[in-house]
Amino acid sequence: MNWSLLNVATNFNYLRYSVGIAMMFNGFPLIFFIRDTLGVGPASSVFTAIFFSLALLLMVPPTIFKRLYKPNVILLNLGIGFLALTLYYFFFMNSVGKSVADIGNFVFTFGFIALLLHVPNDVKDTLIMVLFLFSFFTNITLVYSLLTDPNWTPGMRAAVSFANEGAQPGGNPHITARNGVICMVSAFVMLSRTPGILTKIFLFFSILFGLGVLVLSLAKSSYLGVGIMIGAYFLFQFKFSNITTAIRNAFKFRNMLFIILILVGINYFLSRYGDILNLLLGYWDIFENRILDVIFTSTGVKLSDTADVDASAMGRVSGFGEFLETLFSWEVFLGRGYKNEYLDVPILESWVNHGIFGFVFFASFNFFLFIFAIREVKRYTNPLTTFLAYFFLSMMVLLVTGGRPYDIAFWFPYSVMIRFLGIRYLDNIRKPVPNNTLTTVTS
Repeated sequence: MNWSLLNVATNFNYLRYSVGIAMMFNGFPLIFFIRDTLGVGPASSVFTAIFFSLALLLMVPPTIFKRLYKPNVILLNLGIGFLALTLYYFFFMNSVGKSVADIGNFVFTFGFIALLLHVPNDVKDTLIMVLFLFSFFTNITLVYSLLTDPNWTPGMRAAVSFANEGAQPGGNPHITARNGVICMVSAFVMLSRTPGILTKIFLFFSILFGLGVLVLSLAKSSYLGVGIMIGAYFLFQFKFSNITTAIRNAFKFRNMLFIILILVGINYFLSRYGDILNLLLGYWDIFENRILDVIFTSTGVKLSDTADVDASAMGRVSGFGEFLETLFSWEVFLGRGYKNEYLDVPILESWVNHGIFGFVFFASFNFFLFIFAIREVKRYTNPLTTFLAYFFLSMMVLLVTGGRPYDIAFWFPYSVMIRFLGIRYLDNIRKPVPNNTLTTVTS
């Protein structure tokens, strides 16, 4: 973690690119805080559109229309192919109407991808720092929102309450959980390559902070996603020799000082805020009960006397029935049309609504993204791409647990992965790479 990259005077362009990308990648928590907690701007999608427009404006480079940087071509082709197909369905196979919000989602997604192609590779070091600081600050705003919300009490799911009428009560805890995951993973990937002790301590406590926010969200999908990330780390990175190395390094004076400071900090925190630990343990008990409810709903196996039907899981079970009905009908080829059915299982909805071609594009895109993510977890090219790889592994759960295949909650992170994951970087290949730029055009 290089704090000098935050110097606006010497790193202005990379900072504004990074802030714009971070606003698109993880902007919803900050949108909800500004709009619903602080009451700034209209409590509607208009404010969201203004926020994302500002983000894209920050990303406009001085070399626009002159230079494009090479993304992951496989992911770009499959991603654009799926988006173009859904856009066709939006205009020509649409029985639900052409809402302004849907048009805006397509505009922002295509605009984001186009501007990312103009962002230089060297922005990666600044971008990972900005993503981390953005998520860390947003975690702080969440705490402020909860403390000032008269309707929130300990034991409830942590989220910013929406201010607009008829909105989902209690806010969106999945947005809260995602921000916690981003804070955890971005801090983790920078921790091993950060030399300063104070910065290491800050990153370590940021991981704990993000974990606490994740627990408070009670988002089952994010819990499972973190489990997948941890499993991938132990499978591809962890070695038994690391244990002896870690023990040997722990007795070095600098590392011992680091460990002592962490233990003192944890002891002080628990002695002063012991109720918070009990609160987190209580949330964990609630999570265990909900997992047992999901197992009972999905399989009929009752692992506890208190297990009951989980409404959200039941909706996905019924969605699988819709998929089977489509699979054995003529709709298997072309699908039922844009947003015709809501299955809450994106990978299945891509087939039900968009036919076999929609499924092939969407499933292939995620399959290759998984391959590139695993490859990156194995070799750890740089903090940004490692972060994107782990973050995608946590997102995989959502492909079968929630959302729609064209949600911007998917495609904004997907766009950043298309641009930066699985490509060759100048600092990793020291010899000149003539095809680093896709093309150069003159205006």
